[in-house]
Amino acid sequence: MRRLVAGAGRLARSWRGAGPPPPQLEAPEPPEGWQPGPPDFIGVGTARSGTTWWDELIHAHPGVDRAPGIPKEVHFFDRFWDGSFRDTDVARYHAYFARREGRSAGEWTPGYMVDFWIPPLLLRAAPEARLLVLLRDPVERFRSGLTLTENRLTLQWTARAAANGGFQRGCYADQLERLWAVFRGEQVLVLQYERCVADTAGELRRTFTFLGLDPSAVDEMDVGRRVNETRVRKLALSADQAATLARARAGERAPGRPAARPRPLPLGSRAKRGRGVTAA
Repeated sequence: MRRLVAGAGRLARSWRGAGPPPPQLEAPEPPEGWQPGPPDFIGVGTARSGTTWWDELIHAHPGVDRAPGIPKEVHFFDRFWDGSFRDTDVARYHAYFARREGRSAGEWTPGYMVDFWIPPLLLRAAPEARLLVLLRDPVERFRSGLTLTENRLTLQWTARAAANGGFQRGCYADQLERLWAVFRGEQVLVLQYERCVADTAGELRRTFTFLGLDPSAVDEMDVGRRVNETRVRKLALSADQAATLARARAGERAPGRPAARPRPLPLGSRAKRGRGVTAA
C-alpha cells in the first residue's frame, strides 16, 4: 500500500509536468543588494514543449536575474486549490523574485495553465506580469509526456491515468480561454515550439521584445544549445490511437464554438508606455 500511494504521487506530478514536490512557502534569502518584488514574467505552459530550453534562453539575457536557490518551476500556487490563498501569501511569492536594480525576474511552471484555480491567483499576486505560453503539436506533446511517465513509473494502473492527464494537457483552447478570462490578451504571448526550433533567433527576439528586454542581446547568445531533451525512444502511437486523439480534440475546433480572442488594452495601459505586445 505504501508503494501504491508513493506511485500515485509520482504519477500526479509527472503528468502535470510538476517534477519535484512544491518548495516551502518561504524563499531563500537573496544576495546582498538584491530586492524582492512581483515577477515581471511568468511562464504558465505547457509541459514537454521546450519550456526548460526557452526559460534558460530568457535567463541568459543580461537584463534578467534569478537569485541563487530559486528553481525554474516555483509551483507556489499548487497547494491553494482549497481556497486557502491569503493576501499574506502574495509577499511570500514575491520573495522568489529578488533581483538587482534595473533587472527583470520571473519563473516558468507549466502546470499553472492547466490548474483551473491558478489564473485568478496569479492576477492577485502579479497583476502586471507578462505570461508566456509555449505550445507544441498536441500529439507529439502527448507522446513525449507519456514517454517520460512510463520511464518513471512501473505500476500497471498508472497508464490509464497518465494517458488521460496527457490528453488534458493538450486541450490548449480551454486553457487559453481561462487565461484570457482573467488577464488582458496583450499580457499573454503564445509561442509555438516548432516555430521556435525553426527560427530560434527570431522567436527569441519576439519574446524579448514582449518582455520589454533588449532584443539585440540575441546576437551575442548561443541560441542553438538545447536542454532537457528526451534521451529515450518516444512512445509509438498506432494509427488508431492517433485518430482517437484527433477525434477527442475535435470539440475544441467544433464549428460554431466561440473563439477566445485577446482583448485590446485600455488607453493609458503599458502598451502606450512602450511595452511589447503579442503577435499571433
